[in-house]
Amino acid sequence: MKSLKSVFEPKSVAVIGASATIDTVGNAIFSNILQSNFQGAVYPVNPKYDNVMSVKAYADVSSIPDDVDMAVICISAKAVVNAIKQCAEKGIKGIVLITAGFKEIGEEGKKLEDEIIAIADKYNIALIGPNVLGIINTDKDISLNANFALKMPRAGNVAIISQSGAIGVAALDYAHQHDLGISKFVSIGNKAVIDESDVLEYLIDDDSTKIITMYAEDIGHPAR
Repeated sequence: MKSLKSVFEPKSVAVIGASATIDTVGNAIFSNILQSNFQGAVYPVNPKYDNVMSVKAYADVSSIPDDVDMAVICISAKAVVNAIKQCAEKGIKGIVLITAGFKEIGEEGKKLEDEIIAIADKYNIALIGPNVLGIINTDKDISLNANFALKMPRAGNVAIISQSGAIGVAALDYAHQHDLGISKFVSIGNKAVIDESDVLEYLIDDDSTKIITMYAEDIGHPAR
């Protein structure tokens, strides 16, 4: 089983597609990570920039001189397979694939998604997505808000798993409005590699989580 520690408890994160352009997904994700006071190192990856928000940028993940635990990918679908290959070669074990345009759009997208699954399986990468909002871990030792739509919620003991981005936004909005503390949030999207069962098994052993809530449109492995 692929470990989700690299996704939820990384010591370093690369944002592939980080951008200085306001109102882009890459800008929102990188900004949210910085504003959440992430306790590890964060690396913007984008060949267009020397720096993003005053943080040194890299042309690709292989150019980063340090080890990287997790990558958040928010680039065009056609560029994703190559980016994941680079992540695999770099030894990155966790990926949050924000990008849409895979099996949800038809046969062409499914072919791309199948390529992603094959790479993740070969290199034992825990990949969340594609087609997701991102993930949140409010634990003070991590403090990671790697999503593009939502502010960091208050720390608490309720975890949220949502297959739907819209339902995930609604749930976290509700948490904000009612001052409900959240331990972890994850949007699982297409579930190409990691599914609800994988996340449940991680959260069951998570000391900061006492209640697990889940919105699922289907259950991949009911017996499990």
